[in-house]
Amino acid sequence: MHLAILTAIVVATFTFLIVRSLRRSKQAELSDNRSQHEAFVNADEFDEMVLETSHKTPVMVDFYAEWCGPCRNLTPLLAKFADDYQGAFLLAKVDVDKNEQLSHRFGIRAMPTVLLFRDGECVERFMGAKLPHSIQYILTKHRIHEPKAASSQNDAQE
Repeated sequence: MHLAILTAIVVATFTFLIVRSLRRSKQAELSDNRSQHEAFVNADEFDEMVLETSHKTPVMVDFYAEWCGPCRNLTPLLAKFADDYQGAFLLAKVDVDKNEQLSHRFGIRAMPTVLLFRDGECVERFMGAKLPHSIQYILTKHRIHEPKAASSQNDAQE
């Protein structure tokens, strides 16, 4: 009886360690593919990295959860925009499961939710995955434009 319990504990511990290791390697892989204009932000650094930075450069904040299917579709799209716009805005990513206080502070009720900050204030908010033209419209509406060199390269590719 005791041997069966001990075996179950060893198997459960071993499984936990393998799953944790796989998650960490997946997170490292995802962070390696991150845009240079993108950063993960937590509650302790939010005011400085988002609100203060938004006085110089617009900051788009992606409130996401790893378990969220639409988030997995929107995240790479936002990262591509951040790269294409070459610093015209910064992309801040907030994991809602690790930063519940930020979710409460900004009234996040669904994932993904994206907020755009300018001059320390939220000037735009949308929920759910969006198509590229919708995101481009939001950026243009707030006078955030893709650099000319990048847009002419995209035109040449199409």
